[in-house]
Amino acid sequence: MSNPLGKIFSAPVDTAAAVGKPVLAGGAELAGYAHKQLSALVGGAGNGRYAAFISYSHADMKVARWLHRAIENYRVPKSLVGTQGDRGPIPARLRPIFRDEDELAGAAELGPKLQAALARSDALIVICSPNAARSHWVDQEIRSFKRLNPDAPVFALIAAGVPGDGGQACFPAPLLFALDAAGELDRSQPLEPLAPDLQKNERNIVKLKLIAGLLGAPYAALYRRDQRRSRRIAAALSAVAFLLIVTLSGLSIAAFSYARMAVQQRNAAQAARKLAEENADKAERRAWLAQVAAQEVRRLAVEGENCPRP
Repeated sequence: MSNPLGKIFSAPVDTAAAVGKPVLAGGAELAGYAHKQLSALVGGAGNGRYAAFISYSHADMKVARWLHRAIENYRVPKSLVGTQGDRGPIPARLRPIFRDEDELAGAAELGPKLQAALARSDALIVICSPNAARSHWVDQEIRSFKRLNPDAPVFALIAAGVPGDGGQACFPAPLLFALDAAGELDRSQPLEPLAPDLQKNERNIVKLKLIAGLLGAPYAALYRRDQRRSRRIAAALSAVAFLLIVTLSGLSIAAFSYARMAVQQRNAAQAARKLAEENADKAERRAWLAQVAAQEVRRLAVEGENCPRP
């Protein structure tokens, strides 16, 4: 089996065989061909097949779950959908992706479920780490996939460890050597797996490299589209932030104006209350003076009456 990882994780195949040629001799053949092409463009694998099988050690479960969601949720650029890639017509989505969550404890061999899923998968993705390199089940899944799909591509990504570094080695043995006719490692045919490293690259870069390989599409096209999308999102967020700043600034100015008006009204109210208090005090003093004057007048009148007349 040739190593598919020499070209940005893609393997050239016979495009005529991948696309298929409709036989126009009858309506049934034409309908079947049309259904196959529509399934490929809309749903990815179609016909009960998986776009990819993710093989991993359960110590790397978090990475496997992220990768599963990232690939299935990815929307292929419209400009690429339906065009001819290295692996046939490029679909709109890569679905479904098979990821098994069973521990396989107590089993000696891969079960029928995994064997069937491997046989129906168009590609294999191996999450590499020291745990994966030591995993019996990752080893068996890679071997089984290569036997069942000798011409299908095998992709890898590094979640932990260092290639070829003793106890930190991350590549399982079946990724490093071809298989012979008996399904055993042929150490006379070493392979050089290429894999993006999550320890050194952003997750988005790793995701796009794997998706480019699965689609048989140029990585640069996916990266440029992702950059344009990121710029559009950044521009939209900047516009929203600017509107929020303008709105908050307007609200702040209005609040400051209202606060200043409130202070002015409070001061006016306090001045009016003080003036009212002063007027009330003056009125009270005037009333007291009038009362004193009246009393004095009465006193003088009484004294005048009591004075002897000449």
